[in-house]
Amino acid sequence: MNISFHNGVSGMMAFQEDMNRLSHNVANANTVGYKPDRSTFSDLLYTQMAVNSEKEPLTGHGSRILDSRLVYRQAPVLQTGSNLDFALLGDGFFALRRPNGDVEYTRNGSFDISIEGEVGTLVTADGSHVLDAEGEDIQLTRVSEDGLFDLDRLEDRIGIYDFPNPHGLEHSPGSCFKVSANSGEAAAVIQGEETIEGRSYQIMAGALEQSGVQLADEIVNVITTQRAFQFSAKMVQTADELEQLVNNLR
Repeated sequence: MNISFHNGVSGMMAFQEDMNRLSHNVANANTVGYKPDRSTFSDLLYTQMAVNSEKEPLTGHGSRILDSRLVYRQAPVLQTGSNLDFALLGDGFFALRRPNGDVEYTRNGSFDISIEGEVGTLVTADGSHVLDAEGEDIQLTRVSEDGLFDLDRLEDRIGIYDFPNPHGLEHSPGSCFKVSANSGEAAAVIQGEETIEGRSYQIMAGALEQSGVQLADEIVNVITTQRAFQFSAKMVQTADELEQLVNNLR
């Protein structure tokens, strides 16, 4: 009964964490460039149930969340017509230098221009600097006194970066991703060429890649996780009732 209790509690904890992850995916169904997460489950410790048995059968102690994996797939592309919107077709990421100096990566190509004196710099809405293939800021040339900048073929100047295993990237605020031990190090790639395991890279101007969340799949996963949580809670309740029954035996 103690083992049943631990199985139920560990299941509740694991499925609650999974539900939190699923709810975060659903909340970002309209976030540009967002990629959903999927939980990876693992069973827990095993102990010997019948030590006097020749086979000595083992029994487990529930489950836990082992890891979360990024669902990295191409999402639908929406045409916006804006000169500062860019969508990646195929693989790859834009590189950003965050305000704290860290370099992170994103599929959100909604950019803006930061103006300092006569110099314009390509940035994101939160002030992160967009990097070129050399890891440098992208400077824009002013072409008129009223603040217009030369945006011709700007997509050719934006760097594209890829990873040996993009599924191993870790989420970061602002639809960004951080390098992890599972993802490997970032490497600049060439637009229009296949450079990492046959992957293709292309930037489309005047468009944005939408969220990779598929609501139908997420709702199915929410229902499955909710039912699993309920069954785990019922297991805890049943184990508790059995303990009370044993304690009340005279």
